Formats: sequence, C-alpha cells, structure tokens
Amino acid sequence: MNSARPAQDGDFSMGVWKKAGKNTYKLNYFAWFGNDSTNAPSGIGNPTGPTRIVQQVSVSPDGKHFSGTFTLDAYDTSGNQIAHIVGVVAATRITLSTTVPDLL
Repeated sequence: MNSARPAQDGDFSMGVWKKAGKNTYKLNYFAWFGNDSTNAPSGIGNPTGPTRIVQQVSVSPDGKHFSGTFTLDAYDTSGNQIAHIVGVVAATRITLSTTVPDLL
C-alpha cells in the first residue's frame, strides 16, 4: 500500500490479506520506520517506529467499491505503543476510463 505521505516520511507499507467471508477480507500490514515531519522545516524530522494497520473490508458485489473498519497502532523506535486509532475506510476502484466526477 502506498500513501500520499512524502517518501522520507514512510509512504510505503507491506502486508497480507485473507478472505474472511463472502466478499469480506482481513488485512494486516505495517508502515515501517518513517520520519516525524511535524516540526521540521525541511520536512525530514526524527525517525519514528513502525505502525500496524488492521482492516476488515467488504467488497461490493460489482467489485467497484469496498468499505470497512481499521485499527492503527503506532510505536516508537523502542517498540512502545504511542497511538491507537480506530476508524472507517471506503474506496472506489479506478479504471482507465475513470474521471474525476466519477470519484466525487
């Protein structure tokens, strides 16, 4: 998975997914050591530890959308948990013919 964060901030994560039911999948992935850029004028701050993201998503019958829940646990470089966030996710599949209005 790739996020919109700058590369020096850890914009890439790797993980796995497994079918958990009809049109339902569970994902477990890790964003590895990035940088805290919140207080760095150059955009490159102090190293931060990994973040574990667990999602459970359901894919629409037409395969064009998914939605579900996530849990994000962030750690410092010593392995101490520093954040726990629970939320929802939703996505729309894009194709070669997808336009901006299709996504809005």
